[in-house]
Amino acid sequence: MHWCGDITHVPVGEDRMYLAKVIDIHSRRVVGYSMAERMRADLVIDALEAAVATRGGSVEGVIFRSDRV
Repeated sequence: MHWCGDITHVPVGEDRMYLAKVIDIHSRRVVGYSMAERMRADLVIDALEAAVATRGGSVEGVIFRSDRV
């Protein structure tokens, strides 16, 4: 199973929110996401934790990819 991660900003009035999401590449389903006012490591960690919870806590065999190192 392969997951892909991405972060984007979403305009909200005159401000912006950051959205981190984890997508199952095979099904193209969003399996975890998180939103915050600032782009910080916790944003990505929360999205990954949500994805792990979606899988019932088991991530054996999952490969995670993103465009950042």
